[in-house]
Amino acid sequence: MALTFQHAALAALLADAQASWPQGVRDLHGDHTEPGFWLVGDEGVYLMHNGQGWKPGNEIYADECNPNTMDFDSWWDGKRANFGGDDEVHFIPAGIIVTAVEAGAPVKIKMQADAFDIEVPIPQEARQ
Repeated sequence: MALTFQHAALAALLADAQASWPQGVRDLHGDHTEPGFWLVGDEGVYLMHNGQGWKPGNEIYADECNPNTMDFDSWWDGKRANFGGDDEVHFIPAGIIVTAVEAGAPVKIKMQADAFDIEVPIPQEARQ
């Protein structure tokens, strides 16, 4: 199952990130001290930025795993299908989200057992 993050939500998240990164970035387990995003699987699956100014509620949920819009069994099954039963966090470089926002595209993430693939389906009109 692919996880989809819509363009409008990505644009808002990026704007918040760009305002927060000058204050500093939070690292992920001692790694990835550059500006970026975290893909989090816990109560749903969401993206958040790693800026020092991040506030709870500024995360954006995958369409397929959103506890705010889906019943428990639906989002939980989606989360388990992608992350298993444990909570996990993965780093995503800022450039991927910047590219998607600039192109007017969503981001699609496909989880695998030991990796994940990120796709930015660029709309035809943005390619010209």
